[in-house]
Amino acid sequence: MKNLHFRNLLLLMAVVSLLFSSCSDEQEETFIHPLQALENQPAAWKWFDIDGMQCRDGSETGIVVRMNDPKKLVIYINGGGACFNVPTCASNPKSFNEQDAENLAGLGDPGIFSAVRTENPVKDWSFVFIPYCTGDVHSGRTENGKPLGVNERQKFVGNINFNLVMEFIAPYFLEQEVDEILFFGLSAGGYGVYINALDLIKYFPSIKTTVINDSGPIFKDADAFPLCLQLGFNFIFDIPIPADFLYCCLPDFGLGNVYQYAATKYPDYNYGFVSSLEDGTIRYFLGFGQETCTGQTQLPAATFRNAMINLRDDNLRNGNKWSTFYIDGNSHTLLASNELYYNRPVEGMYLYEWVDAVLKGQVNHVSEE
Repeated sequence: MKNLHFRNLLLLMAVVSLLFSSCSDEQEETFIHPLQALENQPAAWKWFDIDGMQCRDGSETGIVVRMNDPKKLVIYINGGGACFNVPTCASNPKSFNEQDAENLAGLGDPGIFSAVRTENPVKDWSFVFIPYCTGDVHSGRTENGKPLGVNERQKFVGNINFNLVMEFIAPYFLEQEVDEILFFGLSAGGYGVYINALDLIKYFPSIKTTVINDSGPIFKDADAFPLCLQLGFNFIFDIPIPADFLYCCLPDFGLGNVYQYAATKYPDYNYGFVSSLEDGTIRYFLGFGQETCTGQTQLPAATFRNAMINLRDDNLRNGNKWSTFYIDGNSHTLLASNELYYNRPVEGMYLYEWVDAVLKGQVNHVSEE
């Protein structure tokens, strides 16, 4: 009888242990993420502080998220100039906080950001908005940056910030089994897609991805983008150029090889580039490269136009997956404009239709030249 009671006691202890073990396992497997708070707030923009994320003045910053379909994700990096000398730093934002995000939200959802326009192919997608306050076209990795003529050291940490954001959002969207990503940027954000697209795949491997650059051209033409300006940006911002990039495309040398490098490195990505043919804003910044980087006169419109055409015909039509959409004039950025995104066809194709085609892997080169 005592042995029977002892066996029953052991059995009871085993059952209790199993129950507790099961509860413990369930607790360990429970997935909790701050973004879950948005699941009942579709189409509402919400600010999230990101630990360690900094602006160039050392202030803290974060991201803005609009949750919709978690299986379809747009990652957007904002524009706002650059900070590499006195005049450019003076007009470049050095901080971005929650109040700044609220002010932006009050502007509505223009162009590709619309959650209601039925024409927009990403209207139902979740959006992650990465602000711009590092002055380094989202590409720097130094906390001790020294722009020309500026006394205060700058935190050019755009690429570090991008990786911090990916570390924050990737666990949530991977848990939601995200199956498609659109990564794009405007202006400085357009330039930022080059470096950061190379990091994106580390966090979202094997996910269908489309990369679109709006108005951030890099040229091989020395007249449009002199080597002195390329080297200056690299030195001031400490851009993390991959070791295999420098000699990827010999005999050509320079940042202009980024298109061929990206398409060769990640051939499964879809790529798109949009711009006006005489973008006045970008011609201002490229003008600092004139006279071997000793003066500043706006890059001539004809020089820029020729470089744009050469970029398309000599670089982006070489059998890879780059598409282009060019409009005439000197406008700066296209995707966030209702007029340019929805109402201005180029060769019979609207920009929103072009974006949809790029997402589907279709290559198109349309232009108003």
